[in-house]
Amino acid sequence: MKQIRTPLTGTPLVLPQASHPCGEAQDTPLHPADELAQIRAELSRLHQREDELRRFFREEALEKDLAGTTHTVSVLQHKKRSVDVSKLPQAVLANPRFYRDERRTLVSTSSNAETMPERSTHEHSETAQFTKAQAADTRLN
Repeated sequence: MKQIRTPLTGTPLVLPQASHPCGEAQDTPLHPADELAQIRAELSRLHQREDELRRFFREEALEKDLAGTTHTVSVLQHKKRSVDVSKLPQAVLANPRFYRDERRTLVSTSSNAETMPERSTHEHSETAQFTKAQAADTRLN
């Protein structure tokens, strides 16, 4: 097999058995593709926990719950003005002058089915779909 030159040498990690894609502890550097998949899985778990905590502070927390040992949470409300695209005239929506095209790059990860059939595909887009609403919100140059 031909040696590939990777952008990084891989991060030497000692991963707990449950979090490693193979289900085994590993103390050797991960291939960058495996490392990216591992990081995205961990980020997904962390974002889910962040959402749970934010929901708690918005909906259930009492004043005494806001101050921890080393950090304090502030809950603030503010208004945000946005354009309601559904109320724009069709002449504006159909006019290409009000839109801009941007080239986006997608980096995704998927399991190697022949080596690990029990893993599921995990895909992550680094960019969001550019919608008409976003186009309406952007300043024209």
